Amino acid sequence: MESGEMIIMPYCPKCGAEVSESYNFCWRCGFSIRNFIVSTPEDAVRSVIIARIEGIKSRDINAVKRTINEENYTKFDDWPPFNRQEHDALRREADALRVLKEYNYKVDEWRIDIFDDAAVASFIINYNGQMRNRKFYIKSRVSVFLIRKNGEWRIVHEHWSRFPESF
Repeated sequence: MESGEMIIMPYCPKCGAEVSESYNFCWRCGFSIRNFIVSTPEDAVRSVIIARIEGIKSRDINAVKRTINEENYTKFDDWPPFNRQEHDALRREADALRVLKEYNYKVDEWRIDIFDDAAVASFIINYNGQMRNRKFYIKSRVSVFLIRKNGEWRIVHEHWSRFPESF
């Protein structure tokens, strides 16, 4: 290896953990990574965010928690309450997941910037489903701040902001 050449560690596309290219399964979440190695830090950040959204879709609060740095986590949600949520954010989300049905989503317009062990990701998400017999169709702008600790990316802050319905 030449001086200044960087080794990029592959990442699990489900949980974002660093893995070896020789692994068949992620050591952390057990996902079969044989054909799904993520090779850049940007891909790892994207995979953590997708794992978080997939946790919503599967109504699995533990999957959501695995993507978050619970010690410092905060968020602004596009559902009430619209103020900053701190330690109660995950409890509120767990309550919402209990009454969520038929959740689907599409993510577009990704931008991910890496700053050593910090990252900022932004994207547009269109999602729909049903909450307590009320169907919803929402388009939101999302910004996510992540940190890397012990080789794993975790979400520290999220800001979800709906587009006005007239758009």
